[in-house]
Amino acid sequence: MTEQIPLDEGHDVVPTPATSLALRDIPVPDYCDVVIVPTRGVTESDPRVWAEAIFSHENVPLTKRGITALRDEAVRLFDMVPPPAKEYVTDEVRGAEALIVDDDENLRIRIGVALLPGGRLLQVTTAVQFLSLRGRIAFAPRRVLHAAAVNTLARRAPTTIRRRGVADGEIPRRGIVGQAARRALSRGPRH
Repeated sequence: MTEQIPLDEGHDVVPTPATSLALRDIPVPDYCDVVIVPTRGVTESDPRVWAEAIFSHENVPLTKRGITALRDEAVRLFDMVPPPAKEYVTDEVRGAEALIVDDDENLRIRIGVALLPGGRLLQVTTAVQFLSLRGRIAFAPRRVLHAAAVNTLARRAPTTIRRRGVADGEIPRRGIVGQAARRALSRGPRH
């Protein structure tokens, strides 16, 4: 029997890595990883917002965006069409976890993004099932760096959510003058 931890914010239960939605459809994956990172003070409680922030284009590091742009231009030189940018969309939300399904003819991929109790930690569970030899070969290079890449994206997500909040006007923009004034007031008089 698996353990389920009650949430304190009106949700029924939060998944442990063993009860994640990612493992519901693929109970015995060929590849699986779980990454847990701090939310760094962001109080967003909707797991869909976290999932979309983690895998959004703006959250990808600039070096990766630059490499992708160079690849696309090289492909255009040979009059070929570059592949479209992959967009991850949340397929289901249950309790404190959002599920992303990313299947193709060679792989079944499930990514569960969950807020752990208290909202201070974010858990990203990935489960992959190979459907063919081609899928196994295609995933082999990703397998080596997958957990590190998801860790990087998840750690960048709080900044992406804050940036979106400022752009939408939900979070007041703090200017340099305001920051300097707050620092001066917090330090007190100098002697």
